[in-house]
Amino acid sequence: MLLNGEKVPELWDEQGDTFVYLFPRTSNRGPSFRIDSSVYAASRVMTRLVHGRLYSEATVTPHELPDRFRSSSVGPPSRTGSPDQSVADSSDGSKGSRALSDATEDDHSEKHLYMPIALSTDQAPVAPQRQEPRLSNRDIDTLVTYRNFFAFLIGQSLVATRRHPDMFDIFMRISDILEHYNFSNVDKSTYGEVAASSFDSYVDELNLADVRHSREKTIEAIVLGERMRCMSLYNEGFVHAAGKWESVKQLQSAKFDLIGHKTVTRIARASLDLENREMNINFKLKEFEFAAMFAGIMNSDTSDEKKMVSFKRWKSAFMTTRSFTLDYYKHKYGGWLPKASSKKNDLTVNGLNRLVLQDLYRDMCDLYDLLVDRTNLTNRTADGFMSEDERTDFESVANRALRKVLSEYDRSTPPVQPPIPFDVPLYPTLKTLKRDYPSGDTKKDAKARGRKLGKDEIAQMIQKSHNDDAVFKKTPFLEAFRRFEHKQAHGCTMEELCQLRVGQWLFLYATIQSLPMLVVDAPGLRFTEGVEYFLCEVPRSGVPWVHEDTTRTRTWFGVAGGSQVVSLPSDVVEHGVEGVFRRSHCWKMAEHWSQGDMMLNAAMQEMNAAPLPPPPQFLDPYGGGNRSRSQSPDRRRESVMDLGLEALPLPPGIAPPMGSTAQRPSSVHDPTKTFDAMLGPVPSPKDKKHKKR
Repeated sequence: MLLNGEKVPELWDEQGDTFVYLFPRTSNRGPSFRIDSSVYAASRVMTRLVHGRLYSEATVTPHELPDRFRSSSVGPPSRTGSPDQSVADSSDGSKGSRALSDATEDDHSEKHLYMPIALSTDQAPVAPQRQEPRLSNRDIDTLVTYRNFFAFLIGQSLVATRRHPDMFDIFMRISDILEHYNFSNVDKSTYGEVAASSFDSYVDELNLADVRHSREKTIEAIVLGERMRCMSLYNEGFVHAAGKWESVKQLQSAKFDLIGHKTVTRIARASLDLENREMNINFKLKEFEFAAMFAGIMNSDTSDEKKMVSFKRWKSAFMTTRSFTLDYYKHKYGGWLPKASSKKNDLTVNGLNRLVLQDLYRDMCDLYDLLVDRTNLTNRTADGFMSEDERTDFESVANRALRKVLSEYDRSTPPVQPPIPFDVPLYPTLKTLKRDYPSGDTKKDAKARGRKLGKDEIAQMIQKSHNDDAVFKKTPFLEAFRRFEHKQAHGCTMEELCQLRVGQWLFLYATIQSLPMLVVDAPGLRFTEGVEYFLCEVPRSGVPWVHEDTTRTRTWFGVAGGSQVVSLPSDVVEHGVEGVFRRSHCWKMAEHWSQGDMMLNAAMQEMNAAPLPPPPQFLDPYGGGNRSRSQSPDRRRESVMDLGLEALPLPPGIAPPMGSTAQRPSSVHDPTKTFDAMLGPVPSPKDKKHKKR
């Protein structure tokens, strides 16, 4: 039917208003397809082909599809003409647009679309009646490709040929037609809504995005993502390729040359960044060495904090927790670092691969949920500043010293890690045994803290220092930790129990803060299960197939302490250090735990958007001022969150670039008020004394 210019049943919509012809008018053959005009509405060229002089005096030169896979080489496509070159003087030839005699044609009237296809029979003499047309194999492939193109637009099945037997080749040829006929949405990021939604359906049905077990499919996903302008498929292929880049290059596939140069450069940079991240984590977790934890005030003999707490006991508890963790994972994996093909694991890659680190991360997250104080929101910032807490009770003093240690650790090595919202643990306390503790008598309370506790008292205090909903979670790691904790607590005083808890917390904090940059997968991925290489490197810098990506999604920021407004690409914010950490477990749980408390929820919102002092000359386009101030920037800062910027709703009179939707989250209390304004002014000690009088 297709080769004879007859009606193709599966592509014939009786309700359609457009008849599509694959042969010239001089052939006297009828339409092959009947479709609705909305299918090709995103194509300016096809619209001109249908409406002729209504839109222009132009026609389109015959389109010959490139032969991509001739012999064994794969090269860039070549065309007889591009859409820009295809506009020529109108004529009544066998190919071209149909000139309408009535310029006021009704939109619901029948339309006739003659496709300008280059066939070998175009210049052949008219064949005798009843004789089959002599089409070459190349002509047959071309006709089948156009049949697949219209089937693609309406979501029908696709047909392969001997010369083009696989789906990759079929979609590459479809992409040639889409590009040649100028299918596009407004910003050229897709081929229009119809083509984009249709291809998404094919990706799902044909499982094109599952590239976990094939380097060839990974390359195909990237190429098709670019050629079909499909960001979801491109993202899947990019992230997987970055995780196994050397292996992908070693395949030496002919299709590799079809990847755009811009994409190759971006994946290579992502792979290099991933290598640096892996080196950093291997250095820390090979023996769970966190030397930076003890290089600051914990190693100082003159710090004020040392007069209040015992850093030596903190470190001792840290080291015993480290030994417990190492022993646990050595037993679990048959050694640490794990070796592939061991009797105790099914790994195929040695060392700290993605599955091993995710397993470690889950265990640490479970332990974090068990021990964290979910009501004590941090008073730290990424710059290391802390609001003063003048309370002198044991817990407040311990938390103040602990937070100074954690703040030093977070800023000790690049990249600077944002503080976890809830960053201190629950402490064992005699309140679980005595309702009148603390009594207010300093000597009496000190004596109670120094008294050795019985086995039942210890068990009760430890149980009450765990979060209730996490107590019932049974995992091998948590069960092993509970046994370890009770063993270490044997014969301790309350104060020693608290010091054990701080040491455990320091180890937990150091470990859990080291992992998000590798274990938090890139957003939007669909196929991650069982993957041992890392999936954390995202495509940055906008859509690669748009020459000037002026529509790249952007977020507006107000500069702290001023009225100026700037916009930055959203991926700089979303995929920077803070963006990755805020997709991690501790941040997600912090948002969950604070939802039921209006004050905590407002504080979380305020902390997420808290501005920091901008660096010198950040908004000075002329570079004026004292140049010496900017000679030694802090290169550890990698995120715009450290640039003194606060995400804001758009000010009146400022229109966002196309595609920009991100705004600052609104407070659940009053979006016009800051958290400090909600709390109200805090009376000074002098005011309190005056009121007492």
